[in-house]
Amino acid sequence: MNRLLSTVLFLALCWSALPTSGQREPEQRKSAQRKREPVAQIPIDTLHWSATRRLELADFHSPSQPGLGGSEFYYQIGYEVRPMSIGSIPALDAFCLMFRNLSWVSETARSERTLAYNQVLFDLVEIYTRQMKARLIELVDQRNFKQQAKQIEYLTNAELGAEVNRFRAETGGGDDRAALELWQQRVVQRLFATPDLVTTYHASSFGFGFFVAGGGTLPAGPVAQAINPLAGRVTGLDLAFGRTLVLVHPAFYTGHIRVGFSQANQTWETNMQVKPTAIDIGFGRIIRDTPHSRLIPYVGYRFFQLTPRDRDDERYKGLSLLSHSPTIGLMYDVKLGKSTPQPDEDRSSFWFVRAKLSYSHLLGNQPFSGGMIGLQIGVGGFGRLRKVIYQPERTVIVLPGKLM
Repeated sequence: MNRLLSTVLFLALCWSALPTSGQREPEQRKSAQRKREPVAQIPIDTLHWSATRRLELADFHSPSQPGLGGSEFYYQIGYEVRPMSIGSIPALDAFCLMFRNLSWVSETARSERTLAYNQVLFDLVEIYTRQMKARLIELVDQRNFKQQAKQIEYLTNAELGAEVNRFRAETGGGDDRAALELWQQRVVQRLFATPDLVTTYHASSFGFGFFVAGGGTLPAGPVAQAINPLAGRVTGLDLAFGRTLVLVHPAFYTGHIRVGFSQANQTWETNMQVKPTAIDIGFGRIIRDTPHSRLIPYVGYRFFQLTPRDRDDERYKGLSLLSHSPTIGLMYDVKLGKSTPQPDEDRSSFWFVRAKLSYSHLLGNQPFSGGMIGLQIGVGGFGRLRKVIYQPERTVIVLPGKLM
């Protein structure tokens, strides 16, 4: 279904100066950055943070900038809010990524130490992303969430910026090998101590659906001599408990009397325009449910009422014929939209095109006896109540050997 996307973007620039790249020149960096072409003109190429997929030199796609140090690392943190079922708390997820199209490493700085330096930066950003997500989760169901989220964004950026500056200063921009290794160890420990709150979705066994359709009913047996085929519309409500459905499907038809008849001291004239109404109440069972379709046989009971279309005509006042009958049927739903479930969410709601075939056996006396064969085709939607769970997962990273 539709998503409500709220993205908080934070673009930060981190420099690493290596022993082979000489001293850093902050003022020259700022000037060069101002002369750079707008980011919007550069194709976006990003890499999400991963505990198993660590940075590689091939991830730095941008051409190096002479005189600006050994490397530059661009990153972004943000979050998004996804609407859930009516009455449920929205789901929240956060992300941390690298802009590969903007980040670069000079030819003289392509070493393991360069990767280690930038990986520590990336890991620091991930830690603050997790902390920001934990704070936002506590507020996501509040009315003033947007205002508080801005404050959390500001605090997260400020805290992250302060620690990045401290990291640069203590490691000498990567020149101090011992300090860099110490920061590596600290950051890995903090990643373990700050669990990743993985957003997971769970659908309940209860669900509901609806559909609207057009179609008709073909009388069979003695009733076919009294009533012509009927055309009209059907609406329906499906209540799901696991794979079992409770069906309530009212239908509204129009037609006319083929041959006049008398029933229950009432006279129905030939060619009289009538307005039949039927309500099917029954139980269905989802016997096949694939990403593309559903197959649902059902059994139930039909309540049928025949009334004149013009209820204000004095000749027809008081005319009403009630009947009831057992009914069986089969519904086939073709699901619309994406047919493959996404790995990050539970596909518990969808739109569908439905074909419904039914037969009911009338239990009245002649001429109002026989059966009714119905066929309707329409569209509808189905969904199950969902809830989101934030599953904490610890991150374990094994550091490589000594830096070169």
